[in-house]
Amino acid sequence: MKKLIYVTLILFAFTACKNKEKDNGEEIVETEQVPDMHTSQISLDWQGVYKGVLPCADCEGIDIEITLRDDNTYIIKRLYLGKENNYFEETGTFEWTEDGGSIVLTEKVKGSPTLFKVGENYLLHLNQEGAIIEGELADKYILKKTQ
Repeated sequence: MKKLIYVTLILFAFTACKNKEKDNGEEIVETEQVPDMHTSQISLDWQGVYKGVLPCADCEGIDIEITLRDDNTYIIKRLYLGKENNYFEETGTFEWTEDGGSIVLTEKVKGSPTLFKVGENYLLHLNQEGAIIEGELADKYILKKTQ
């Protein structure tokens, strides 16, 4: 009798987690979606200094250094190669995107947000819409962590 009770409880536990629907006579089984808690914000050691040289439309490149701190503040340094009056430095705060995979720097000098996908020991510069930049120069938009 005890075995029957245990089997019934186990079967109930498995079926209770599923939402069954019928579509055209065929049974469709849907399971509950559990949010992925392995985001860059939570899982990675993202604090530190990132460096790289980004492509530039009217100069030889932009030597860039970004320091991210665990209080969600940043320092960004840009050196426009081959230009006069070419060094800019700014501090500010950044926010994580809703999915926890990218950051948004709200820069005062540029007047528009700068977005980066946060990966294991790198930042990937994204376009204004938050999409990955593609094409011949795509690999030039990666900043590597130095510390």
